[in-house]
Amino acid sequence: MFLLRSGVIPRLHLCLPLVFGCILPAITCGVIATRAAIASPASAPVVNPPAREQFDIYLLMGQSNMAGRDTRKLGEQVDHPHVLALDAKDRWVIARDPIFPQTGRIPPGAGPGIPFAVAMLKARPGVTIGLVPCAVGGTPLRRWVKGGDLYERALHLAAVAARSGVIKGVLWQQGESDTTSEKDAATYETRLAGMLADLRRDLGLPDLPVVVGQIGGFLSAEKYPYVDMVRAAIRRIPADVPGVGYADTAGLGDRGDRLHFSADAQREFGARFARAMLELQTAPVADAAAPAAVETVAVWPEGRMPGQGATAPEHLLPPRGDHVHRLTDISRPTLSVFPAPKGAKPAPAMIVCPGGGYSYVVYDKEGNEIAAWLNSAGITAVVLRYRVPHNRAGALQDLQRSLSLARANAAAWNIDPHRLGVIGFSAGGNLGAKVSTAPERTYAPVDATDEQSCRPDFAVLVYPAYLEHDGRLAPDLPVDGQVPPTLIVHNEDDHAFVAGSKLYHAALVRAGVPNEFLLYRTGGHGYGLRCTLEARAWPHDALIWLHRIGVP
Repeated sequence: MFLLRSGVIPRLHLCLPLVFGCILPAITCGVIATRAAIASPASAPVVNPPAREQFDIYLLMGQSNMAGRDTRKLGEQVDHPHVLALDAKDRWVIARDPIFPQTGRIPPGAGPGIPFAVAMLKARPGVTIGLVPCAVGGTPLRRWVKGGDLYERALHLAAVAARSGVIKGVLWQQGESDTTSEKDAATYETRLAGMLADLRRDLGLPDLPVVVGQIGGFLSAEKYPYVDMVRAAIRRIPADVPGVGYADTAGLGDRGDRLHFSADAQREFGARFARAMLELQTAPVADAAAPAAVETVAVWPEGRMPGQGATAPEHLLPPRGDHVHRLTDISRPTLSVFPAPKGAKPAPAMIVCPGGGYSYVVYDKEGNEIAAWLNSAGITAVVLRYRVPHNRAGALQDLQRSLSLARANAAAWNIDPHRLGVIGFSAGGNLGAKVSTAPERTYAPVDATDEQSCRPDFAVLVYPAYLEHDGRLAPDLPVDGQVPPTLIVHNEDDHAFVAGSKLYHAALVRAGVPNEFLLYRTGGHGYGLRCTLEARAWPHDALIWLHRIGVP
């Protein structure tokens, strides 16, 4: 590694688990009685489950689209001997739609559960899948959060099922009932993230994989005025909570009522749930080790965002088999707060800017995983999902606003507003350089938050991209003596972008900006904390630099 330093670097100062045997007594008699009083679904043979270690159990939670409402193709079903369901009498039966009992005026139909199980068996031969029907039609999220009747009911059913097998995951599909209230829609993301954290804790399964399903694209804004807010919240949950996957509903049709999926759509939906679940179950340990955000906030007040958003709905790009989640078409930028362990004094903080070539945001490898690393060093991480694709001006506005927003919330987030930095990766590193060199705010102030400074106190740029143009420093990086102390991390074998880092370092030296350049021989590009080559030392070396300037 080559180590290049310049300038005197100033210090920055401010002038549960409950085991299943214990869960059952905590459930009220009323909840159990409600379960027993519900009529059983269509008759299915009662069977004995296999040995516990060969019986994989999944909880099916949510509302009517998890239960299913299309009854037109129920007669076409073919029983699968290795797909079971828990019936209303707490017996295991051959799974046959409807596996959910009727709880209201609309009879249940074909849901995504059985197709999910069949798809899972193709990848997990030799096991039996047990489905636990927990969903109830027409139910809002408030009944599913901790303390709600359906939350307690789901714990009870999980305890019953766990006597026979091993709980392997949760499928969640809900949200339609929260689209008619602005308050419910605006708080949906935070409430769902909290519920999932509580559920894992109460089940004693902190790394339990969960896949959240999107609500249907056929719901109209006229009837469900806040549907887009809920859709966006559901898309963001995998970024807020580690070990959560996402099943999209793009292209899935309804049964004719513009509310419930058709039976054909449910077959495909189940397969998508399975793909997401399998990706979670084969993900590296780093995914599950990342912390959960305690709060996610909008960067801009409703209707006050300058510039433009994306032209398509926010969504995850298809998996590439590399255990990386890529979020694109972001029109509502957000900040997710990952607090450092609470100490006597406010903690330093860093805005984390993931990469993605300004086409998408890599929110796990260069977002949540970075947050876990920073937290371990006593630094609060605030992960930014900025506007993409192809919106560099909007992304810079999002980061400038985020710095002001973090300072405005310094007391609430227990952070030191005078030790607020930025760390960016690839395109996010370019963004970090631009916010460090921007002479002024790039948008007109929208409220009192913008009275706070929009420049970082320090910056860490990891394999930054787009710093060079035609052999010279990019013209949108006007380096002067006002640039904050900067650490650049790069490696010689990143041939596309390392030249830009060298030019930026040279410009910082000429301007007298305190900086350090960690230049390794090998590493490639886009590795985050997952590097296996020489650049794998960068997190350790970066913490030494941060300590040198007084962070933490």
